[in-house]
Amino acid sequence: MEYSKGDRVRFKDAAGSAVVTRVEGTTIYVEDTFGFEHGYEQHELIPFQTMEVDHIQVKDEKRKIAQPAAQQVDRLIIDLHSHELIESTSGWTKYEILNYQLDKARATVNEAKRRKVSKVLIIHGKGSGRLKDEVHHMLSRMGGLNYYFADFADGGYGATEVQILISKH
Repeated sequence: MEYSKGDRVRFKDAAGSAVVTRVEGTTIYVEDTFGFEHGYEQHELIPFQTMEVDHIQVKDEKRKIAQPAAQQVDRLIIDLHSHELIESTSGWTKYEILNYQLDKARATVNEAKRRKVSKVLIIHGKGSGRLKDEVHHMLSRMGGLNYYFADFADGGYGATEVQILISKH
């Protein structure tokens, strides 16, 4: 695929899109949504494609109001994988990503406390264990919680289940 100035592209291994600003040999320079220019090889980019959809007919019958699934009532779930939380980690340091992930985990536990939801499933992945260790350290400092590795079906060692202890006051 040949790229030209002005073409919209997506990244093969990252979220987001960009616009081609120039092509020099095998290097394609793109401007991201923040206005920064980055150079990529052609195999790292995918042409941006959109689909056009014709008119969709709406049925006359009323929709049933969906009830939340049982697990949504009993527990909150947060996936801390960076690609789930952040559209593009381009320009982020590992330290910034880790702190963002921990902030999201803390906010989810606090939201569960606010809503009086008894459990939170924090998916941190197996990886090197750094995120898991940091999540466990954060949970130990929060207090009023029990936490343990999730059941195998929920991620096993790649996920931690948090039980919110109910205050008697």
